[in-house]
Amino acid sequence: MIDSMGPLDRFLAHLATSGMATSEAVQRTKSAKRQTGQPLDMVIRELGILPELTIATELARFLDLDVIADCGTHDGIEWLEKLGWDYATEKAIFPLGKKDAHLHIAIADPFDYETIEAVSYFFDLPVQASIAPRSVIEEQIGRFRQESASPGEETILEENASDVDLERLLDVARDAPVVKFVSKIVQRAIDDKATDIHLEPQVDTMRVRLRRDGLLLETEIVPKSLHTGVISRLKILARLNIAERRLPQDGRLRLAVRGQEVDFRLSVVPSVQGETAALRILDRENIRLDLQALGYDVAAATRVDNLTRRSNGLILVTGPTGSGKTTTLYSILARLNRPTVKIFTVEDPVEYRIGGITQLQIDPAIGLSFATALRSVLRQDPDIVLVGEIRDRETAEIAIQAALTGRLVLSTLHTNSATGAFNRLRDMGIEPFLLAATIRGVIGQRLLRQCCAACRNLPTKIGCAACEGTGFKGRTASFEILEVSDRFREAMRATSAEEDLEVVAIENGMVPLRQHGQALVASGLTTMDEVLRVIDAD
Repeated sequence: MIDSMGPLDRFLAHLATSGMATSEAVQRTKSAKRQTGQPLDMVIRELGILPELTIATELARFLDLDVIADCGTHDGIEWLEKLGWDYATEKAIFPLGKKDAHLHIAIADPFDYETIEAVSYFFDLPVQASIAPRSVIEEQIGRFRQESASPGEETILEENASDVDLERLLDVARDAPVVKFVSKIVQRAIDDKATDIHLEPQVDTMRVRLRRDGLLLETEIVPKSLHTGVISRLKILARLNIAERRLPQDGRLRLAVRGQEVDFRLSVVPSVQGETAALRILDRENIRLDLQALGYDVAAATRVDNLTRRSNGLILVTGPTGSGKTTTLYSILARLNRPTVKIFTVEDPVEYRIGGITQLQIDPAIGLSFATALRSVLRQDPDIVLVGEIRDRETAEIAIQAALTGRLVLSTLHTNSATGAFNRLRDMGIEPFLLAATIRGVIGQRLLRQCCAACRNLPTKIGCAACEGTGFKGRTASFEILEVSDRFREAMRATSAEEDLEVVAIENGMVPLRQHGQALVASGLTTMDEVLRVIDAD
């Protein structure tokens, strides 16, 4: 047997010296390879250090071989049938055909010398190897195998919940194609800077969509046979009940992607076609909790600082779901977080974890609601309290009381404008004089797609690799900052009309959302169509 450790170690050293992997990642790879005995490409991929195609490219560069991204040739079917479907799948080897008295093959692990020698001996031909990603080889073998099989030989996954038992679900969830598919989708979402992954069963397929820059984009359509295994895999990772398919379930999971730990929030809901899953990506490593990074200019960040400099009162951030309210609140907390201040958060769920802050996640199933948790937190002598959302009168009353008794309270409301926050709280039963006494300021916020810097000045966006032809890449905040002055307090007591309150706020220095959006258009950061889509559509 040829000792493959020499070239294997040299390849890992190549990854480190070329900057493709850190020294720590190389050591983790060596340790995992030693403990599991798995092929090198699988170890690197499962640790999330590099994507499959990059692994194949680097292997080919190191060994001076060709890379094959698609094994879609029917010339290999005859050779595959002779070699054996199961053996070819297990070894991730695909015979491409005979050429120049050599058998040309695609293989995922070129350090598997025993397999290469065995194939050469079996066909009595010298072998010329190329590198291909393991999933490409396995998918192509599976497709050819299905095409060549008779109807009676095809394996069909039953979708009827009554026929699915726990052991079978576990087996399906652990199946290699399922594990690799989940890993591939998650890695693509992180690479594309998506915020959500949607897995939606259709009649005969499963649709995969990613939410990027606020919009859903279809990325893949896969056979329905993968659906049960993928959903079960996610449930196992999130420690949910995989046998329960009649009720919605929520959970959290953490996966290694590109060598970094990434948190996900999972929601699984039964539908007519089967369970649909949504994954919210909570990528703490790539989030900058900084107002200016969100799109707040220096003057706006200073105004926010002036609001939060006071030791008591209520500050609200308003906007629809997905407008960046929580990220803005955490950016404010990051500026306030210091050893002399005690900060508590009450959330559903906790989205960002920050050192030096005590964070509490509510759990209505055991009676731990926002109001119950907030009462307990106020007994902990906090200086600053963040309430994830004011949803009902009880929570609003406790937040107001906390602000009245010397705490600075930060929270969010679902309203379309900053001035709309006051009527929303009035509708919950909060008296106007209490609002006037406690609210220090309200920030209304939206997220607008930014024009792609690579193709912004080009006549056409088609073919732009940076934004994939959409014309947009990344998002920036559009906001209005309402500072509650004495004059505004008088207006609050005198009227409840949002239009009148907005006039006073503008006279007080507030720049309305639509006007700020127009300023972003004038600066070239976004387009008027995007402003109208996000702001005026409200």
